[in-house]
Amino acid sequence: SWFLRSLSLNPKQAKMEAEGISQSAISAFESTFKSLVAGETGIIPEKTINPVKDLTRAENLNVKSDSALLSKTVVLKLNGGLGTGMGLDKAKSLLKV
Repeated sequence: SWFLRSLSLNPKQAKMEAEGISQSAISAFESTFKSLVAGETGIIPEKTINPVKDLTRAENLNVKSDSALLSKTVVLKLNGGLGTGMGLDKAKSLLKV
C-alpha cells in the first residue's frame, strides 16, 4: 500500500543505534522492514512444498559422538498453528503441561 511505501527506515535505524542495538539486529530489522514495505508476506504456499523423497533414518547413520559440535548446532522450530486452530489466542508457552 502507499502507506507502507511512505514509511522511512532512517528514523527507526537512528533510534536503534542510539539505544545501542547491535548492527546485526538492526540489519535483521532492516531486511524484514524492506520485505514488509515490498508487500511480501513471508508465507510459503503449501503447493510449493514437496516431501523429502529419501531420508536416512537417524539410527542408520554411522557417526561418532562429538560434544564440540554442540557449539555449531542450530535448532529450528516451526510454528504449526495448532493452538490457533483450537481457539487459543495467547502464547501457548503459558499453558501448564
